[in-house]
Amino acid sequence: MLSPRRRDLVAILLPGVIGCGRQARPRDPLIPVQRSDGWRIGKLTDSGFDETAFRKLTADLKAGVFPNTHAVLVEHDGRLVYEQYLAGRDERWGESLGHRVMDADSLHDLRSVSKSVTAAALGIALGADFEKALASPIGSFFPRLNLPPELDALKLHHVLTMTAGLEWNEMTVPYTDSNNDELRMYSVKDPVAMVLARGIRQEPGTSWYYNGGLTQVLAGVVGKITGKTLDAYANEVLFGPLGITRYEWIGVPQWNPPMPAAASGLRMRARDLAKLGSVYLHGGEWQGRQIVPAAWVERSTRRHVASIGDWSSRGIWGYGYQWWVGRFPEGYEVAAAVGNGNQRVFVASKERVVVTVFAGEYNVFQGHGERILRSVIAARTPA
Repeated sequence: MLSPRRRDLVAILLPGVIGCGRQARPRDPLIPVQRSDGWRIGKLTDSGFDETAFRKLTADLKAGVFPNTHAVLVEHDGRLVYEQYLAGRDERWGESLGHRVMDADSLHDLRSVSKSVTAAALGIALGADFEKALASPIGSFFPRLNLPPELDALKLHHVLTMTAGLEWNEMTVPYTDSNNDELRMYSVKDPVAMVLARGIRQEPGTSWYYNGGLTQVLAGVVGKITGKTLDAYANEVLFGPLGITRYEWIGVPQWNPPMPAAASGLRMRARDLAKLGSVYLHGGEWQGRQIVPAAWVERSTRRHVASIGDWSSRGIWGYGYQWWVGRFPEGYEVAAAVGNGNQRVFVASKERVVVTVFAGEYNVFQGHGERILRSVIAARTPA
């Protein structure tokens, strides 16, 4: 008979089999696999979830109730309690990858979730004294551009909240249309100069308009502050401390100075992206280590823009610093990293829950992530 220690080793090496010396039984598919990536594993029932509800969610995912969903992960208060991977058609930054079978090692487009990661890196670069930087004209970070005086009113705060007031065409045309200004940005040599050369449409701070170019400007700010490209700096201060060793941040070869596509180019594994959600759930910490300044996490997930118009989903969503900030009719509040194709990281702080979703529904209906979130929150059993 094996000793308890040897039995534990067998369970780790052969996670699909539990037991030794008697008939083996399969691993419970509702319990995430323990891997050497820093995640602690928990059980749904120990975290106050109704296991039956999650079995139904799993069945719905496999049945296509949430079309072309590729992964769903749930954290409760520091422990990964649910993890499912599926198969479906997928892309790599607009190029078809055909039908993929996803697993924990699959890299996946984050699309505009990249914006929230960029903001996290910026917050680390600014450090504790970020107030002065937020009130600084954006031109002060790029003196080489010799921006016109009217841009003195455009502050870093406006860039982060997408209230810059610049001429930009992204909300009214699809990302498959060459008239979309984010796509046009990928064809120029200097994306920061291109964005800031656009005329002022209205006074900064007046209204919200979704603008991926502004996130590229933030990448430029990170470069100016740190002397490093956004991806190199993020690897040093964010990915490395989180134990994220495998990712891809796509860029545009002709951009000078070099930088990755801050608005949409990051590709990661689901468990690694879920770590970012965990950092924001825990005030910037990962397993007791401060990664992002706590004050920056609070400021980023504050609802600076009360309404984002037609994109607010009947008033649910406002906007923070490259994070969506929502109040749901059911009574809970959520900070969300949101990406095209139904990429989502939902941070429900009061519930101590993070829900991470990957999917391949690019340029089509984007509401399935919110439905999955509602299913998860509804599965919490009364205390």
